Amino acid sequence: MVKLFLVEDEIVMRDGIKRQINWEKEDIEFVGEASDGELAWPMILETKPDILLTDIKMPFMDGLELSALVRKELPDTAIIILSGYDEFVYAQQAVSLGVTDYLLKPLPPGKLLECIRRVQEKIEQERAQPENNAWSEELAREQKDAEKNLLFRALVTNDRSLKEILAMADHLGIHISARYYSVILMTVRGKENAMPSEQLRTELAAIPEQIPGWIFFDRNENGFAMIGTANSEEEVSDTQKELIRRLKECVEKDAEHTWFIGAGRTVGRISDIGKAYNSANKALSSRFITGMNRVVTADETDSVKKDLSGLQVSPLPTEARASEKDAAALDIDQAVTNDNSRKMLEEYLRTGTLEEAEPFLEGLFQSIGEDNLNSYLLLTYLSMDMYFTMVRFLKDMGRQVNEIDKKCGDINSLLKGRITAEQARSYLTSYLKEVIALRDHNTEKRYGKILRQAVSYIDTHFDQEDISLNRVAQTVGMSPNHFSSIFSQELGTTFIEYLIGKRMERAKELLRTTQLRSSEVAYRVGYRDPHYFSSTFKKIQGMTPREYRVSYKEQESQV
Repeated sequence: MVKLFLVEDEIVMRDGIKRQINWEKEDIEFVGEASDGELAWPMILETKPDILLTDIKMPFMDGLELSALVRKELPDTAIIILSGYDEFVYAQQAVSLGVTDYLLKPLPPGKLLECIRRVQEKIEQERAQPENNAWSEELAREQKDAEKNLLFRALVTNDRSLKEILAMADHLGIHISARYYSVILMTVRGKENAMPSEQLRTELAAIPEQIPGWIFFDRNENGFAMIGTANSEEEVSDTQKELIRRLKECVEKDAEHTWFIGAGRTVGRISDIGKAYNSANKALSSRFITGMNRVVTADETDSVKKDLSGLQVSPLPTEARASEKDAAALDIDQAVTNDNSRKMLEEYLRTGTLEEAEPFLEGLFQSIGEDNLNSYLLLTYLSMDMYFTMVRFLKDMGRQVNEIDKKCGDINSLLKGRITAEQARSYLTSYLKEVIALRDHNTEKRYGKILRQAVSYIDTHFDQEDISLNRVAQTVGMSPNHFSSIFSQELGTTFIEYLIGKRMERAKELLRTTQLRSSEVAYRVGYRDPHYFSSTFKKIQGMTPREYRVSYKEQESQV
């Protein structure tokens, strides 16, 4: 609500202005009146009006003298001058004083109110600007994150044309054109496999910005990705080493964090960034074989897996030893399994991604060793052990085994023949992908439940001024970054857009059904600043709250 002070020496004129406008209805507080500038000045200093409405010709101190004082002491106060003297000299002086408007008496009906409304709206817009900017910035950040995720997907899947990718990057202010490209993937986990904190995510995101040519992408539960651009392979290598050094330094500040970095091969085309990503992903999948807190490059992947030490396959128990021709009849329930390979698979089932299935099993088979896999009996035993590890995982999720057996086939039928290591790996890879797909589906269902809880919370608390993305994310037990991503991805709107939409719908309802002033409506829908509310309302509805109420009543009267 804006405050208005009136200075007019003609009492009839002054009373007429006071009575012809319904100040409360216009959301204006009439804070005082005086017959000349001298009387008005101390009252103006006390009330600090937003709008000064003053006659120009008055005894003791005229309107121009008063305007000069107000402009000096209260520079934000808008001044509207009323004058019965249509002389250029007065208008010229008024302009030099920065007067907002200059009206000639007598005023046509509605002219004064129209002018006051115009000034009022300008004041409200200016007041709302800081919060309006904050809202716009937050909205822009959410939108940019969503667009950045789309760019990353386009780069690694190559499902867009080069022209489209360049346009997407240019829109985000990202320089993507270069002679060489590289990809680094990183996963970080806290205590009890928790996601990294928002503070750590922010610190990690800032590192690539300090190194020329690197772009950071937050993949939420899938960790972080960085794409490097350079004009020489040497530059790629140098900046990559510096980036990895700083990433390690950042995450190792807290001993409770575990981490792993996979670095992909260098490529020479934007269309080949997907290949660099796949090689980085293969390197990243080595964490299930080697353990955490390591950096593995694509060139090192094979040697790392082949040179693993201390990874020995447990011998079969005496009662399970049989001729290889009877291997298909082996009682798997009696078999002693390989603890290392089982632990690797169990960890992958909990935290691995669908796209890591093939490189993970490739690494797992390599770690077992070619000599061991040449034994049909041992291959059968290991295949069944992996199968039952996946079955147990499925049952723990409450899923039926036959859901996948129908798609991939019965493993007993497969093992009746003399299978090769490649056939076993192919079958297990298909089975593993189906298991992970079901796991992810369960996760999506869990997200659905979480989002329903979040939406219910927003719908119930949208009228509280302190509601925020952080608060809602905390309520449903997710990090703000992850929650924001899931919210916009699943609901097709950002958190802020949804919250403002709820507030605006309630505001419109109150404007239609009550006589509450605009400022009171603002407070009831969660805005501590009525001016910010009015500005936001107009931006979304195309009219001010007052105009909306008038428009609705006019439509209602015509029915």
